[in-house]
Amino acid sequence: MREFGFLYDSSMVAPKSDPPLWPYTLDFRIPHKCQGSRQKCPSRSFPGTWQMVMNPLDIEGHTCAMIDSCPTHLSDEEVYNMFMDNFERHYKTNKAPFGIYFHTIWFKEKQNFRVFLRFLDELVKKPDVYFVTNYQAIEWMRTPTPLSQINNFEPWLCKKDIDPNLVACNHPRLCKLASRHLKGERYLHTCFECPDVYPWVKNEFGLEF
Repeated sequence: MREFGFLYDSSMVAPKSDPPLWPYTLDFRIPHKCQGSRQKCPSRSFPGTWQMVMNPLDIEGHTCAMIDSCPTHLSDEEVYNMFMDNFERHYKTNKAPFGIYFHTIWFKEKQNFRVFLRFLDELVKKPDVYFVTNYQAIEWMRTPTPLSQINNFEPWLCKKDIDPNLVACNHPRLCKLASRHLKGERYLHTCFECPDVYPWVKNEFGLEF
């Protein structure tokens, strides 16, 4: 990652903790146990590389990092409460960034989209809650800025108008690709020819060796 100039990684899942974990750099040993048998955690220092650690959701005593891996028998109200309870676990304690992780297939069920919008509508009522990218969160941690000055915080200023109808191409391809690193198959949308294998670090073009 460092060779390719990555600023952060956001794939490491931490065990549930109260209060939740803040992101950290890999200058030192990770501040939690390596979760799961398939997760690879760093064994040495990578100065300056950030870990946007995934704090798992807690629902009925079950923890899940990705929303679509949470229990599926829940009613709309229970899903909404899951979002709110986990958000408030961050908001009402140490205010660690609350990451929301899911695969797009979760929105295939229309009620999930409605519940998610209801959750977002509730959050935007709070004057001290902001939706930011991982990069913007890191910039704030590098330069903590009070709410009274946040409207002038350079990394959070939106300077580009994005055309909502803008698309990368008219007919994207959906590629089903094998991945040795991820131990299975993954889907990739592209405007070009499908690569041989799922792209990964040091094989960004997905070439079969």
